[in-house]
Amino acid sequence: MRMSELDLNLEQQDDSESKTAFYISFSDLMVMLGVFFVMLLSISKVDVGSFEKVKTSVTGNTAGTLVELSNQLASIVENNAGVSGVSVRMAEDGIRLVLDTRALFETGSANLKPQALESLEPILLSILATKYTIDVEGHTDDAPLHHYYRMNNEFMLETNWSLSGRRASSVIHFLLQFGFTDERLRLVGYASTRPINSTIGKSGTALEAARANNRRVSLLIK
Repeated sequence: MRMSELDLNLEQQDDSESKTAFYISFSDLMVMLGVFFVMLLSISKVDVGSFEKVKTSVTGNTAGTLVELSNQLASIVENNAGVSGVSVRMAEDGIRLVLDTRALFETGSANLKPQALESLEPILLSILATKYTIDVEGHTDDAPLHHYYRMNNEFMLETNWSLSGRRASSVIHFLLQFGFTDERLRLVGYASTRPINSTIGKSGTALEAARANNRRVSLLIK
């Protein structure tokens, strides 16, 4: 009788340990699934530039990625003396090409200078051959701007907001004529809200230099 009770207790203990092991394994599985879904959610929010950097570092292969395209564009700029007034860098949100507006527009104007973007043809051909989209971003300096310009026989108030948008629009029209489709382009006007150099506390030539750097059109390839 005692042996039967002992055997029963051992069986109950083994069964309890088995259930405990099962629950532990199930708990581990739930944790792993939770981590997996968090990773999926994180990846869905990561900028394409960051994701492709991680992908490249893991696989060691840059073929068909923004990293490869960035290297190609940088090489074009470095090895082609005819391409000027543009810088290339791999940013968190994609490849960013920064164009100096002094080479594109007259002061206060949103009309492209003749042949202003023709030197970028080698760069644009490389981008055109990919599937990536382009955000064309207009940026101005922080100098107050309030004057009128004429459009469709009407006088419109020009501000830094409208100027940044109109300059981006001029570049987009050029890209459309170059062969890019509407679906691959987006216009963004930032006015003076995203400066490269701070103008706080600056005056004279230092202030003008900072403002000159802040006046730009950026092409964000993503």
